[in-house]
Formats: sequence, structure tokens, C-alpha cells
Amino acid sequence: MKYPKISIIAVSCLLSFSLMAEAGEHGHDHTGQPEWAELFGDASLPTVWLSVAESAKRINAALENDSLDGVTDWAETIDLAAHALIDQVSVGEDGSERRLHAALEHAAQLADEVLDGAQHVELASTERAFKRLYSAVHLIGLRLPKSIAEGTADQPRFAEAGAHEH
Repeated sequence: MKYPKISIIAVSCLLSFSLMAEAGEHGHDHTGQPEWAELFGDASLPTVWLSVAESAKRINAALENDSLDGVTDWAETIDLAAHALIDQVSVGEDGSERRLHAALEHAAQLADEVLDGAQHVELASTERAFKRLYSAVHLIGLRLPKSIAEGTADQPRFAEAGAHEH
């Protein structure tokens, strides 16, 4: 074989790239920390939830004024917070946790749609995605343990959409 070292190097590079891409798909940065940890790593779960609820209110207010100002940051906040809650909330009841996590995953996907619409300055598509996101946020509020949904929270935290890639 004339090129065995090149084949081994090529396969190694492809495997490394594949593993890095997989880590990125699962919301981890290059340090292995979850993507949400920078914003919510030291936050209480009620603070994470408050950040979701406040972001949804702010998006709603902006869209009612036909504005997209701030929407990308608030949508990014909801996305990161949903993943933080998925990783940290344990309900313990059979099926309840699965339903909560499914609702959180759905909210994260819808937040990405809101973010995409706002980044492309498409008010109508942003509004359509937000209507669905608003319903998902309401459902999550009903499914969360009361200790989180009604717990004592610090000030809400907001992301900067440009700081994270989708």
C-alpha cells in the first residue's frame, strides 16, 4: 500500500470533525459545557423560568407594535432556557417528565423559528411562529413544578442572539 498513512489521517480527521459536529448539535460548546451554561449556569430554576416568561411578554409587546427590536435576543433566551430546564428539571412522575421535556423541546424549536423570522426581518412569519411559541410557553408553565413556576426568582436574564449560532 502506497498511501496507508494518508488514509489513516483522513479517517481520523473525519471522525474528529464528526464528533465536534455532534457535540455542537447537542448544544455543547467547545469546552463540553451546555450552550445554556454561560447565561443560566448559576441561575436558580425559577430565574430560568422567569426569563422565559419575561422574554415571551417582551416579544409579544414588540410584535404588537409591529417591531422586531429585541426579538432575536428574547427568542434566543427562550431557546437557551428551554434547554437549561430540560437538562435540570426532574419531575419524577411517570410520563410527566417526558411530556414536560417534549414541550420544552418544542418551545426551543419554535424559539428558533421566531429567531429566524426576526433575523430575516419577516414580521408575518415571526408573528406566526410566536403565536405557536406563546402557546408552548403557556403549556410549559402548566407542566412545571410549582416550586419552579411560582418560586422566588432573581432578575430575568437575557441572551444576545449574536453570541450563539443556530
